[in-house]
Amino acid sequence: MAPGSRESGLIEPPFQLESHRYQTLQAADWIAGLVGRFGAYWCDKDAYADYKVFADYFEHRLHRAAKRSGIRTKAPRATQ
Repeated sequence: MAPGSRESGLIEPPFQLESHRYQTLQAADWIAGLVGRFGAYWCDKDAYADYKVFADYFEHRLHRAAKRSGIRTKAPRATQ
């Protein structure tokens, strides 16, 4: 991979594992799915109204467990 190419910014190596064999991977799959649905609902509540149930049940738990994480949005940041 050449420096500055799109591939040099790869965050995770591409690999496939069978999640039913690895509990940690299965947990990561579930958490990623939950966070994805919650994030979709958070960004556009009208388009993803079906995902409200995830926000209702897991928003408080997710915020309590997530010490230093967040979802990036395309909205410009407010300047102070």
